[in-house]
Order: sequence, then structure tokens, then C-alpha cells
Amino acid sequence: MIPPIQRRGGTFHSLLPTSHSRRRRDGSVLVAVLAIILLLTFIITRFMEEAVEDLEYRAIFNEPADVRSFTYSMLEVALATVHEVALIDEGKLYAPEQGWADPLSYAGVEVPNGWEVQIQLQDESGKLPLNTMNEATLNRMLEESFDFDFGTARELSSMLLDWIDADDSRRLNGAESEDYLRRNPPYRTANGPLQSLEELRLLEIWEDEFFDEEGRPNELFSKLNTMVSVITSGAANLNSSPQSVLELLALQNGFDEDELFDGLLDLPYLESVPESAHSASSGVEVEVLRITVSTWRGQVPFTVSALVEPNFSSEASSGGSAPGSRSEDAPKTGALSEQKAINYPFKILQVSEYTRGSPSAPPARYSALDIGEESDSF
Repeated sequence: MIPPIQRRGGTFHSLLPTSHSRRRRDGSVLVAVLAIILLLTFIITRFMEEAVEDLEYRAIFNEPADVRSFTYSMLEVALATVHEVALIDEGKLYAPEQGWADPLSYAGVEVPNGWEVQIQLQDESGKLPLNTMNEATLNRMLEESFDFDFGTARELSSMLLDWIDADDSRRLNGAESEDYLRRNPPYRTANGPLQSLEELRLLEIWEDEFFDEEGRPNELFSKLNTMVSVITSGAANLNSSPQSVLELLALQNGFDEDELFDGLLDLPYLESVPESAHSASSGVEVEVLRITVSTWRGQVPFTVSALVEPNFSSEASSGGSAPGSRSEDAPKTGALSEQKAINYPFKILQVSEYTRGSPSAPPARYSALDIGEESDSF
């Protein structure tokens, strides 16, 4: 059929589409089709990625024995490395430069294909022991390190000491159970050491200064977390103490923290407290170590964090025959006396899963010695 001809202004025009308009229309359709294909490809790819992540996440819970046993075996590798290195130095732990910073490399462990492992070791004993800190040191820390005025520092220290002491006698600026029982909901003072630093949220004045209105830790709490520990009770290890702790100890004991590590030649850490810094609050050995092990199968980690106290006594390090070699070496059943008989070279203070240790400030020793990247391994 011949297409109609339309006359416009004395000129006849065909109603058939021109080749140019057909090409333009075909190009638009092609672009739309490509855009749809691209969108579908993106959606399918994203769906597959999420499905794989979900399967990896479920794998941790569907195969808990496999994942947990591998993670705890890596924890044992770390503990064995620390123990062996310490025995080389007569049972002393000073700093990661002794050789225990990278347990996997030290032990020559090859991670199985499909797994990723990260082991982090943190010396908790570089901090000040909050639960056993005397009132004078506590006040000095609050004034000098946190810039609290005289009155506020005394209120904070009195509140803390009333919370952890065994009696119900209220200090001049403190509070005891009878004060906290008026709250809603009511509660009593612990009358014992803090179990975690977050417990300070329950104390008057502390709740206002170190937490926000929602009860979340603020910047002052973060700084406090790098300076004090509720786990340790002895002298602070100068080798791992952050700058803020060294400055406070120097102010309290009358030494120059900038000269503390002068004169170190063979080793980049102290093996004894310099005479100028000698005091009951200064030490050079690791008392409590936090070992955090994270394992991955895909993108989802399984994490174990353990607080351990070295127990490298002569008995613990003397070794012994393998269980079963003699009748007295029969497997232990768990009684306290039998646990002691194992002579395990560490005292396990705390083990938690799916949690990591809190971040810690780098030891001031690193900046003093300018040993650069070695601080990253700790």
C-alpha cells in the first residue's frame, strides 16, 4: 500500500519515518536495554555477595566446634610463644621486642588455606592500678592529667573510694549505699574493687564527668581508659606506659620522663628501673597481658580475648612427662589441686568471645627512642 502524501504549504511530505529518525529511535531503545541489563547485573552481583556473606556468617554458628577450636589453638600458639621467649630471658617479660610480638612468625605456623588470623598482644600493666591507687595519687591524676579543679578532684576521688572500700562510712565528699538507694532504680555501693571501668557510670560525679547524657563514655573516659586499669594492682611497666602515665609518675616521683630511656644501647627497653625513677609505682615487667585472637573465614571474624597473668615459676617451667606416661600422670579432672598440678605457666584471669580489647595508647618509649614502625606490632 502506498503511504499517504500530505500537502503543507504547497509542499508534499511523506508520513513514513525517515532513516535518521529510525536510527535515533533504535539507539534510544538500545541504550535503555543496556541500562536495564547493567542494573540487573548489579542487583544479581550484589545479591550473590550478600548471600555469600550470609553463608559465611552462618558457617560460624553452624560449625562452632571447628571455628572455636581453631581460634583457641591460635591462642595457645600465642601463649606458648610468650612462655618460650620469657624462659630465654630467665622468665622475665619486658616488652614485645623480646620476640613475642608476632607469635605466628615466631612459631612458624602456616595458616590453613581459607583462613585469616590476627593476633594482638597488649600489656595491661603499663597502666596505673585504679582499684589500689592511693588518694593522693588519684587526686594528682585528676588535677594534672584531667585538669579538674581542687574541689571536683576531691569529690571524684571520695566517690570512688567510698564505692570500693568495705565499709559504709561516708567520706566528706563521698557517697555510700544510703545515697544510691534513693535513686530510681535503687542500688548499693559495690564495697569492693571495680570489675570494669564502665562501672564508673554508676558513681555520682563520675557519671557526669566521664559519660554523656545517654550514659555513653566521652573523651575523658577514653583518656582514662588509656591511663588506668581495674585488672592490675602492682607497679606500672615503664616499657609500655603511655606518655600521660609517664608524665604523672615523673611528677609524683621527681624524675625527668624525657631522660628515662637515655643510655639504652643493646636493648630498646628497660630491664630494671633507673635509680632516678625508683619507686613502688614504677616497674619494668609485664604483669598482665591481653591476647586477642581473630580468625576469619570470609569477611566474618570470630574473636577471643584473654587476660592472662604470667606464672613462670621454676615449677611451672620445669616441664614433665606427657600425660599417661605414668599412673600419676593421668588426665586431670578439674579439681583445684589437680589444676595446680598441671603447672600451667599462665593464670587465666578472663576469657571472652566476640569481643576485642579496648584500644590502648602507644608506649611513650617508642616516641622517646624513635623506633618507628615497631610500635605497630604491639
